[in-house]
Amino acid sequence: MANSNNWGEIYNSTWWGDEDWSANSLKIDSAPPGFAGQNLLLGSEELQQSNEGKWERLNINAVDANVAGVANPLSSDETVEKIDFQATSTSRILQDVTLVAGTQYTFSVWAKSASASNEQFRLRYWDRTAASGGGDLFTALTTDWSPTSGRYSFTFTAASSGVHAMHIQNSGSVQRSIYFWGAMLNEGATAGDYIKTEFPFGLSNPPTPPMEFGDNFAGVTAYYSLRRFTTGEDNNAIRVRKEVSLVDEEQDIGFDANGDLDTSALLEFATDADGGNVYVSIWYDQSGNGNNATNATESEQPLVVSGGTLVEENGKAAIDFDGVDDYFTLNAPITVPQSDFFITDVVSNVSTGFTAPYGSNNSDEGLAYPRTRARLEGKRLTTNTSVTDWCGAQGIYTIEAISNLYTPYENGTARGTALSVSNAYTIRSMMVRRASDLLGITGGKLQERIIFLSDQSGNRGSVALGTGIEGNINEYFDIV
Repeated sequence: MANSNNWGEIYNSTWWGDEDWSANSLKIDSAPPGFAGQNLLLGSEELQQSNEGKWERLNINAVDANVAGVANPLSSDETVEKIDFQATSTSRILQDVTLVAGTQYTFSVWAKSASASNEQFRLRYWDRTAASGGGDLFTALTTDWSPTSGRYSFTFTAASSGVHAMHIQNSGSVQRSIYFWGAMLNEGATAGDYIKTEFPFGLSNPPTPPMEFGDNFAGVTAYYSLRRFTTGEDNNAIRVRKEVSLVDEEQDIGFDANGDLDTSALLEFATDADGGNVYVSIWYDQSGNGNNATNATESEQPLVVSGGTLVEENGKAAIDFDGVDDYFTLNAPITVPQSDFFITDVVSNVSTGFTAPYGSNNSDEGLAYPRTRARLEGKRLTTNTSVTDWCGAQGIYTIEAISNLYTPYENGTARGTALSVSNAYTIRSMMVRRASDLLGITGGKLQERIIFLSDQSGNRGSVALGTGIEGNINEYFDIV
């Protein structure tokens, strides 16, 4: 009877025999909707099966599904999985589940460190409809697990009805290796008796990877954008300021359910602003490294709403620098090596002069994108290259250094030949090349800046084919 598909008949039957048919004792692969004893996850002991289209891997080094010599906590014949997380908080596996608004759920899994020391991880959920989420931090111990120890869980209430993503993920920017077994999601305030589930036969191919940048690429040093870095995180994009009868008010602005800047909240904030203007005081670094771009001087803050109208470029929100004195300073300088770095901007309408992708704010050195100059120049280079009238129209402008050779790209196409890089450099600011006397301040609309301090030549991809880093950027901003 437990294998029957006629759940209405089973659940409503008045004859239960002599067996214990309590919800949590049913050894079943599925259960009727709303049945509190069910495990809502599929493949509860098959975390390695991303090819089944249910457990999706993002920035995972490897999953070992056949760990020898490690017994699972219930001492069954099922093997445990070892997940090797990349050194980023975006490293995780996840599964989408449909939940009901106002219902309490408990997400649980057994975990044990596969390293010589204890390892931290997170269990999280992300409400794809309400664009909200949460989770808890746990420490997987090196000691043996048991039916009662080594099981970690957290409880939440669904804010809306619809698809929720359940994440098992790394806790930060450290590479970790952890054994997992017996993932479960059940209704109620506590983790119920464990119920094994399997994937039904004939599942479809894996879903299309999410467009969020951080879900696809690890190792980002800094990420400033008006789109969300990664699903499952409640990050803010910018902090904005307005004047109401000459009195300042500020507010953080995050993202909507689609991962776009929450322009509804932004424009609501702007309704009573003097002149309809809203300025950006902080552009948050979403990479998790906390290196925000800031300017507390009101007259030097760029616009994101002008005269009550959202500043846009090609239908997407943008931050507008005036070319006179608007710029940002990073919380902490970033030391860029002489070799192996990758920095890319989505920028447009650049005024005469330079927009420094990582210009210094206290010296006259650094690489720069020229607008009307005939060369790409700076003290970091041993030679110059001819690049005429760059950064006019909206584009993806990339600087890539590999083995001491520097190449600029415009929308995926190399502009000029590779140049040798003469020395290391320090990133201190945005849209300024020299700030001591406000020379080199650049105007234009900036929508995204991504910094890697590593060789990303294998990830740069193709704008035309929609692959890699530049393909991901182009897919979102629809430039080419």
